[in-house]
Amino acid sequence: MRKAMHILKIIFKSLIGVIAAFLVVYNVWALAARAGAFGDNPTFFGFSGAAVISGSMEPAISVGDFVVTQKTEDYAVGDVITFRDGETYVTHRIILAGEGFYTTQGDANNAPDPESVPLSSIVGEVVLVLPGMGSAVQFLQSPAGFFAVVGGGIVLWLISDLLSSFLQKREKGEPEED
Repeated sequence: MRKAMHILKIIFKSLIGVIAAFLVVYNVWALAARAGAFGDNPTFFGFSGAAVISGSMEPAISVGDFVVTQKTEDYAVGDVITFRDGETYVTHRIILAGEGFYTTQGDANNAPDPESVPLSSIVGEVVLVLPGMGSAVQFLQSPAGFFAVVGGGIVLWLISDLLSSFLQKREKGEPEED
């Protein structure tokens, strides 16, 4: 029993450490990407992602969803793409394809976007929509979310140590301290 608890403790602490390390690396990467360190279109293994903050693509893509995009060579009518429009990123459907330019429109919008999108502004085609995950990603990118996860991990780590210590004393038959 004691050996099993020791193994579980090691696995638990390793898992907390990996999650905390991932969050630190991800937040540093996100801050560097926002600062322009990776160029206009920061990617991770050829993919990039964004949290959806408007309802222009409903019902297919809702506010709070997370879209994953992948850059391709060309795009066709009907593809949902994410593109850079000034300082913001927009996810809309291609409704008309021209020579190096695309006309887009949000599924929930009544009219096409006012300006055509050049191929150079396209981040990529949406290949995956994770419902509700955009809200979670935005929270984790915030200082409050980051500290909540790291703080929660520390609390769980301490509880793990206390529980392990309690079980070891109980197995040895030592009296409990009040």
